[in-house]
Amino acid sequence: MHNQINQLRADLMAQFPERKDVIDGSLAAILAGEHVLLLGPPGTAKSALVRAIAQAFSGSYVERLLTKFSTPEELFGSISLKALEEDRFVRVTTGKLPEAEFAFVDEIFKANSAILNSLLSVVNERIFHNDTTPVLCPLVSMFGASNELPEGKELSALFDRFLLRFDVGYLLVARNLRTVLMAPEPTASANLGMDVLRAGQAAVAAVKVTDATVDALLAIRDACRAEGIVASDRRWKKSLKLVRAVAWLAGEKQTCPEDLAILVDSLWQDPKDRPKVARIVGNLADPTSTQAIEILDAAREIATKVASLRSGDRKSYIGQAAQAVEQFDAQQAKLAELGRSAGRRARSVIGDAVAEIQGLHAEVARAVSTGLGLRSLR
Repeated sequence: MHNQINQLRADLMAQFPERKDVIDGSLAAILAGEHVLLLGPPGTAKSALVRAIAQAFSGSYVERLLTKFSTPEELFGSISLKALEEDRFVRVTTGKLPEAEFAFVDEIFKANSAILNSLLSVVNERIFHNDTTPVLCPLVSMFGASNELPEGKELSALFDRFLLRFDVGYLLVARNLRTVLMAPEPTASANLGMDVLRAGQAAVAAVKVTDATVDALLAIRDACRAEGIVASDRRWKKSLKLVRAVAWLAGEKQTCPEDLAILVDSLWQDPKDRPKVARIVGNLADPTSTQAIEILDAAREIATKVASLRSGDRKSYIGQAAQAVEQFDAQQAKLAELGRSAGRRARSVIGDAVAEIQGLHAEVARAVSTGLGLRSLR
């Protein structure tokens, strides 16, 4: 079971490059029975990723796009005419959200008041009130998507229901974009079934939360408050479900402070606050991984700068690219040094960072060799 879900993770990583955090977070959220918000422009494979996850578990799946003119019928089903004849207001929910195990709702903050109350009940309590009858919904996780943050207090409750939030942008590395362009449409290569997911959820619930983890979480809460970042007690409580899932995915039977790194994408209210949250969480939960991520971010910035010069002066471009190659070498050396004293999670983060920087190195080195009229470097 554990190996099957980790194989799914590897398959998704291969099909959706530069989406590691989103994939890891989505799998943790599903195992914890929580919901995920994906912010970002259209065309960033948000719905394709969710669809592939739902297919992998053979779960019933609903996908809807909301507008300001959307009606409850679109999400919850049309009114039964037969029931109306009996003076009952019953919806036919077949194929709609109340019967879905996975859901993707695009432009979710376009939900109007006619939709919002029922949506909150389904998301939070897994209950849909059909006429006077409360119906238990099988929903595992809802994935909401939006191009913008919600505006207005009436949407703040819905925003808070998403325990994980990711800001999803366009691909940065040309090699990754080439892979996506040439690949077929993403599909689930695994067929795990809902029984595997339910067994995984039970195993996650059995993971022990250690005192060291709770102490680190409380320290993170205090540090966040000092920076003006406040989360509800409910959010802190639910976050431990995610932490258990992270530990279980790493093959552990109890948590450690390193597992709190997932809170980076749980505590921010605005994407611009994420770096501040990442600094707080990283320093208190996993400083080694934080350093590795900072090195990787610097490498990405270097690669983006070099790419922006490609259409300009050839001599300047070759010079900057050659300098970038040297910087990539130095960054890989720093990561190797960090790895010598790294913990369990940090070793994984460092390994992923090294692999990505090696890819950036190869791409820029190839550009240098081509510009100098040499054979492509491998």
